[in-house]
Amino acid sequence: MIILQNNKFIKKAPIEAIGPSKKKGIFETLRTFNKKPILIELHLKRFFNSAKKINLKIQYSKKEILIMLKKVIKKSQNKTQRIKIVATSNNLIITSKKAKIDKKIYSGVALKSIKLQRKSPRIKSLSYLPSFLAHENAVKKGFFDALLIDDLNEVYEGAYSNIFWFEKNTLCTRKNKVLPGITRGIILKNTKFKIKFKTIKLKDLKKQKEVFLSQSVNLVVPITKIDITKINKGEVGTNTKTIIKEINSLLF
Repeated sequence: MIILQNNKFIKKAPIEAIGPSKKKGIFETLRTFNKKPILIELHLKRFFNSAKKINLKIQYSKKEILIMLKKVIKKSQNKTQRIKIVATSNNLIITSKKAKIDKKIYSGVALKSIKLQRKSPRIKSLSYLPSFLAHENAVKKGFFDALLIDDLNEVYEGAYSNIFWFEKNTLCTRKNKVLPGITRGIILKNTKFKIKFKTIKLKDLKKQKEVFLSQSVNLVVPITKIDITKINKGEVGTNTKTIIKEINSLLF
C-alpha cells in the first residue's frame, strides 16, 4: 500500500485511513484505469460537499489534493488502483493499493438482506461502522454485499453500493435517503433508458427480472440472487448488459 499523509509518504497508515473510525472525518474511494483516476472531479466535489455538511475544514485545496493524488498514483506500480482519500481535522491521507477486480462478478453476484439504515446516507463519513459490519457479515456468508432494508422491508441501497432494477424497459431506483453514488449519477445522466424514481419492498425486488448494483471501483455489477431467491433464473439480463456497455464506453 502507498500512503501519503499531509503530502509526505509514510510507511504505516493511521486507522482512519483503512477502516471505520470514531474520528470526525470523511472519505472517498475511487479507482484508476491505466494510472488515470476515474471521475476524480465528481469524487472531489462530493468530498468537499460532505466536509461542508459536517462543518469539517479541509486544510488543502482541490488543486493541492489533485497534485498529491497524482504523486501517489505515480509511485504505485499498479495501473488499476483502489484510491482512498481521507480527511480529518488535522490530516489529509491518500492511500493506493491494487484494485482486485474479479471478472466473475460480472456474471452475477448475490446479496444478503439486512435490516439497517444509514444515519447520514448522503455523507461519506468515517463513522460507517454499521455498514461495514453489515457488509462483512454478508461477505462471510458468501454474499457480495449486504442489501439494506428497513423494518417494513423497504429497500434502500447496498452497504457498499447503490441498487437499480428494471421494470420492463424502465430503469428504477430510489430517489432519496441513499448515498449519492458517483457511478449511480453517471448512469442516471447518460443512460438511454427511461428512468423512474420509486421505492420497492424486498419481496417485490426479488420478483424483478433484472437487478444490478453500482460502485466506484467495480462500476456496474449484475445481481442474480437475493438471499435464497434467484433473479432471472440466475442469468444476467439484456438491459443490464447494455448498462455495463454504456458505462464502459463512457469511462474507458
